[in-house]
Amino acid sequence: MFKPFVLPAAFLAGFVSLPAHAANVSISAGQADVYVAYKNENSGSFEGTLDYYNLGFSTRRGGYTFGLNVTGLLEDELKEVNVGEISFPDAERDSISFSIAKPISDTLSLSGGYYTAELAVHDLVGAADTIETQALFATLTFSDQLTDRLFWYGRLGAQINEAELTVHPGEDPVISETLDGFAYVVGAGIVYPLEGSKSLTFGTEYKEFNYDGGIWDLDEDQTLFTIGYNYGF
Repeated sequence: MFKPFVLPAAFLAGFVSLPAHAANVSISAGQADVYVAYKNENSGSFEGTLDYYNLGFSTRRGGYTFGLNVTGLLEDELKEVNVGEISFPDAERDSISFSIAKPISDTLSLSGGYYTAELAVHDLVGAADTIETQALFATLTFSDQLTDRLFWYGRLGAQINEAELTVHPGEDPVISETLDGFAYVVGAGIVYPLEGSKSLTFGTEYKEFNYDGGIWDLDEDQTLFTIGYNYGF
C-alpha cells in the first residue's frame, strides 16, 4: 500500500532552473486500485479490490525535497468467506507517508521515508478484521529529456513491511499475527513544462507486496495513476 510513498515532485527540481534560495512545490492527485486477499484453511478468507484517492504535497528547499502523501477509500468490491458463510462487508482504509529526496546526479534522485496504513473490514455483525501496516521505503528515480518539450522518468523502489493482521473467525477466538514482508515498486511518467517554472506530471506506479505469512496467506498489490502540478518561486 508505498504511496507509496515517493511523490513525482521529488525529482522535478532538476527540470527547473531556480536560484539556490528558491522553493519548489508540487501538488498531486490520483486514483489507485488495491487488491487485498488473505486466507486460512480453518478461519475462512477475504478478498477484494479497493478504489481510493491519493493526494500528495511536496516542497523543495535547498537540496532536499520533503513529501507528504495521504490516501482514503472511495469504494470497494469485497467478499468475505467464513466457514460456511459468505458476506459482503463494508471497509475502511487510509494511509499516510512521509519522504525525503535528494538528487545524487543530473539524472538520478534518491529518496526514502516512512509509510503507515490501516484496512478495516466490517462484517454483518459489526466485528472488524484489520491489517495495520508500517513500512520503510527507498526509491531511485532516473529522469531525462524525451523531446525538446517533454521530460520522462522511471522509478524503482523497495519497501520493508510489517503487517499486523487481526481476524474475527465467526464464533472462534480472535486471531492476531504479525507478518514480515517486502514490496517492490516500479513507475514511469511524463513531465510537461508550462510557462516559467511551472510543469505538469502524469505518472503511473505499480507495487506488489510479498509476506512471510505463517498460518496466513496475505496478498496485496496496488496500481496508482497521478497528475501533479509543479511550480517554483
